[in-house]
Amino acid sequence: MRPGRATPPVTVAVAVSGEMAADPVAAALRAQSRLRVLGREQAARAEAMLVVARELDEQTLQVMHDADRPPRGSGPRVVLVAERFGTDRQLLRAVDHGLVCVLPRARAGLDRMVLALLRTRDGRTAPGPPASVVRTLRADLRALRHQSSSGLSGLALDPGEAEMLRLLADGLSSEDIAAALNCPVRKVQHVIHRSCTRLSLGHRTRAAARAT
Repeated sequence: MRPGRATPPVTVAVAVSGEMAADPVAAALRAQSRLRVLGREQAARAEAMLVVARELDEQTLQVMHDADRPPRGSGPRVVLVAERFGTDRQLLRAVDHGLVCVLPRARAGLDRMVLALLRTRDGRTAPGPPASVVRTLRADLRALRHQSSSGLSGLALDPGEAEMLRLLADGLSSEDIAAALNCPVRKVQHVIHRSCTRLSLGHRTRAAARAT
C-alpha cells in the first residue's frame, strides 16, 4: 500500500491593527510545521489571515478590505483575535471580507489560533454572528415559506437551495445542514448566501447567511 501524500501547510498572512507589532505573532506561527507564513505583501494570496486587534473598528476592517481581492469575498479566510468585536454592522461587514472565526484575545493562546487557522481550509470555523441577526434571517425565511403555497421550493429555487433554506429556517446551523446533506460547510454557506441574495433579503441577512 502506497503511503498517502502529506497535506501541504496552510498559507497564512498575519496583520495587526493599531499599535501592536505583527513580527512576534508571525514568528510564533512560522514555528508551526502545518502553517506557512507569507510576507505582508502576499496577504491576498494566502488561504487564511490572522488579524490581531484591540477591537473590530474601521481600521481593522480596512486591513481585511485590503487583503480581499475581486471578486469580493475571494481573499483569505480571516481569523480575528480581538478584545471587542464592534457593532453588528461592523461584524457583518467583516464577514463580507472573509471573516470566518473570532477569538477573544484573553483566551486566544497560540494553540487556539493555530487550530482556527488550520480549520479555515475545510470550512469548520464560523464567526458566530450576533444572535439577533440570525433570528432575523430565520424569521425572514419562515415568512417567505409561509407566503408561498408550495413553500420555499416555489420561490424560483432549485431543490437543493430550497432544502438548505428550509433547514436553516428550522434552526439548523451550517455545520448541521452540511452533515444532514453530506456536503462541505463552505458550500452550504455559499448556497444560502446566494439564495438570500436572489430572494432580496437584504445586506444584514445575506451576511448572516454566510456566517451562520
